[in-house]
Amino acid sequence: MTPHPRFTYACRLLAILLVTFCAIRTLSAKEVLVIATNDDYPPFILKDQKHSFLPDLFDEIGDQMGVTFEFRYLPWQRCAQAVQTHEVWGAIPYTRNEERDKIYDFSDPIYFSDAKFFAYDPKGEAPQISYQNLSDLDGWTIGGIQGYYYVPMFTEAGLDVDYAHSEEQNIKRLQLGRIDLTPLPSTIGWYLIKKLFPAKVAENFYTLKKPLISSAPLHVMTSKNYPDNENLMARFNAALAEIKNNGTFAELVNRHGLVLSF
Repeated sequence: MTPHPRFTYACRLLAILLVTFCAIRTLSAKEVLVIATNDDYPPFILKDQKHSFLPDLFDEIGDQMGVTFEFRYLPWQRCAQAVQTHEVWGAIPYTRNEERDKIYDFSDPIYFSDAKFFAYDPKGEAPQISYQNLSDLDGWTIGGIQGYYYVPMFTEAGLDVDYAHSEEQNIKRLQLGRIDLTPLPSTIGWYLIKKLFPAKVAENFYTLKKPLISSAPLHVMTSKNYPDNENLMARFNAALAEIKNNGTFAELVNRHGLVLSF
């Protein structure tokens, strides 16, 4: 039995509409780039993503690039491994050093941060530990985190470093007297201290006068051989530049209580 011409026409029309709809969906679907980071690096990244500077920044950059950034929260060492194995496109926020430059590519700076040695005195007297070179800190126990940029620096200086899994653990160990110093961006250090301790205890923390780093650029760190990485990095840097030029970056910095620096 031959189908009625109207039925055949309707079927063809439906098929055309379905193909057109699928094509539109395919064209409109944004490319997804996965970013690895730690889930508690305040105020840059908080467990509550709605109040996190870097996820907000990457939402804006993604709109400019026409991509969607998906965040994957991992321990710091796993972040670097995920970049190497291409489980993710990039990891944030990372500083550059000679060792990393051999393996990874880096974006233009997404922010600048300092690094200071935090110390604690239960009497609140804040005795200053002075140093000119890192080797001058020999004899003090420093709390660090494996995989951080300063590991080669401390190793070369021959320092006594006791590694933990997080900045929060090191701040707690500092207050308990198990370590003498721990390096942290000042914004993060004071945030954690105020979060973890009552005011009477918090006021007994202090930082050394000489910073470990006065101003370090933070980047997206990617694998040199990630597929189409050169093009992706160029698009990312162009979108980041536009965000900085049009005032969006400054607005995000102010919203999150940071200092404008780029």
